[in-house]
Amino acid sequence: MPHIVIKTIAGPSEQQLLDAAKQISAIVNKTLGKPEKYISVSVEEYSFGEWEGVYNEYIKGKDNVLVKPGYSDPKTFE
Repeated sequence: MPHIVIKTIAGPSEQQLLDAAKQISAIVNKTLGKPEKYISVSVEEYSFGEWEGVYNEYIKGKDNVLVKPGYSDPKTFE
């Protein structure tokens, strides 16, 4: 606890994903006061074609999405 999931379109390198995960862990540690040894971060990569399903299932209309994306069409990102 806590476990953070990064859902992203495939493309970033393994090192970029690792760097992001480590930085997110450090931020959770600092802002929520959770020891880093209890924080886990996973990455799920999707194709552009799969992203609409991710958007509709996990983002669109969800109250727990605290930072909303700046697009409403997951096909065009506009």
